Amino acid sequence: MTSKEHIENFSKPLTGILENELHLGNEIVETSGGWPSPNSIVIFLKKPFLRDYALEDLEFREVNDPHWWKSEYVDKKSNHILACKYE
Repeated sequence: MTSKEHIENFSKPLTGILENELHLGNEIVETSGGWPSPNSIVIFLKKPFLRDYALEDLEFREVNDPHWWKSEYVDKKSNHILACKYE
């Protein structure tokens, strides 16, 4: 399930990555809010990230847990997460 509100209120630095991934052919498959903190928003992409990104105040993590997801970018200021699935 995806929420237009989550997408509209997503972190600006992560939105830049999200828009680029969508332009490259990735797709949003799910959004959620309230975890890991009450103000968090998480957006999940269908495929692994299609390129690498390096932006100030963002942290890249290789999660590699099939119960969760493959990898993620975290905005350390907003605590929003852009994660990608395994496909």
